Amino acid sequence: MAKLGLAVIATALLLGAAPAGAQKAKDTLRVAFTDPISTILDMEDPKPETRITTGAVFDWLICYDRNSRSFAPLLAKSWSQIDDRTIEFVLRDDVVFHDGSKLTADDVVYTLSWAIDPQNKLRYAAGDLAWLEHAEKVDDYRVRVIAKEPTPLALVRLAISAPILPAKLHASYETKSDFGRKTPIGTGPYKVASFDSSAGIVLVRNDDYKLASNCRQGASIGRIQALPILDLQTQVAQLTVGGIDLLHTSSKDTADLLASNPLLAVTASQGMSYVYISIDAIGRSGNAALGDLKVRQALAQAMDREMVARSVLPGSDAVHAIDALCLPNQLGCDFSTKPPPYDPAAAKRLLTEAGYPDGFDVEITAFTGNYSLAEALSGEFRKIGVRARVDKVTFGTYRQKEVAGKIQILAGSWSASGLPDVSATVDKYFDGGPRDYWRDTAIAKLAKDGLTTLDEGKRRAIYRELFDRVNEQSYVVPIANRPDAFVHTRDLQIGLGVINPYGAALTEMSWK
Repeated sequence: MAKLGLAVIATALLLGAAPAGAQKAKDTLRVAFTDPISTILDMEDPKPETRITTGAVFDWLICYDRNSRSFAPLLAKSWSQIDDRTIEFVLRDDVVFHDGSKLTADDVVYTLSWAIDPQNKLRYAAGDLAWLEHAEKVDDYRVRVIAKEPTPLALVRLAISAPILPAKLHASYETKSDFGRKTPIGTGPYKVASFDSSAGIVLVRNDDYKLASNCRQGASIGRIQALPILDLQTQVAQLTVGGIDLLHTSSKDTADLLASNPLLAVTASQGMSYVYISIDAIGRSGNAALGDLKVRQALAQAMDREMVARSVLPGSDAVHAIDALCLPNQLGCDFSTKPPPYDPAAAKRLLTEAGYPDGFDVEITAFTGNYSLAEALSGEFRKIGVRARVDKVTFGTYRQKEVAGKIQILAGSWSASGLPDVSATVDKYFDGGPRDYWRDTAIAKLAKDGLTTLDEGKRRAIYRELFDRVNEQSYVVPIANRPDAFVHTRDLQIGLGVINPYGAALTEMSWK
């Protein structure tokens, strides 16, 4: 953050915050949204702020339990695999939408059919549900979901990508996007009291919400206001004078400075995000040195991964080195190898063995949010004689460089799009497309096998082999988890480990 920004924060800290407990007494939580949302429905606008709001207002057929890596009842009370393409869901008969209408199989079939209809141009929803052939009603409380082919992703996608809508109300709109702006009615723990993309959102607790399992919590706080405040400095000022109660930041400097205010607290929640470097192993970028395994291993050994991460990421002790491109809360995550350990002397020996005793020149590309990471890594590489220059680019320029094959090393971050399944990562990096700077046929086969195997134990074995090979070849070196950092009033408690892209759930926030 610029010095001016830090000065503004420091001044705000001196001013102090509004009396603690004021909003607790009113049972109203005020949250700053950096990016205003245009609809309550994330199928139409899948950014983090929309995802956290959708998660408060709507429910899904089933719930993914991030702790046990299993599925639990939500709108469906049970389900069974009829054949390798068909799952039958038995719906609860006690669920009502916020307008009082009962949930039935018609709502589920309508929602899934609408989501996959190409005429509706739901780019993200259509992609997330591309495996789905159709859904059909068996009776009022039984639905069958039929996949195009056997897929292990059916349940996890139904648990996060298809919030169930009221069929008659949604169908009544000629312009379907009006539903998410005018009458966003779901079955979830919160009701929408008002919605304005400019003025903000007001949610109120649904006191009639019935829990289906411990996997999904009801609403604790009575009223939530989401206020669009685009500028971080303005958010900080509002937090310190009592205008808001919670902000989300990726800035270590901001989190550390605000943590010094005795009326504020910082919560770091590990969701699905981590940081890494990827290395061009096949010479697309023209840097021949990176094609040598010993060179890539030397770069891995040059990094004190946890130290680097803690120096640039918010979260303090919540930041820790990770050893593979997957996290424990993801289905399919397994590995038996680790990146080479931090050892600069050994890294120098490897460079000498590879024919680079005096090091070599390399470029690290970093897009918005990863500049500090790239600078820290360039310092680590210079210690072993590798002269690393950082190219700080916008996301658009990064994508252009990636497609053109011009990235030598990328200092990146990834959140798996909120999908608690390792296939999201594997599909992103090892699909043979523009991001794939390795084109490893063994990995390509394993990735395909992982997407056609239904047995979770067998899938874990497949992905264990895949992630082990990534480590052994030092194609992508995982660095550390990237916690979501929330600065808030001390009387607020935030649930940890939420897997959506925002890193928190409104239903898992409560007053102390």
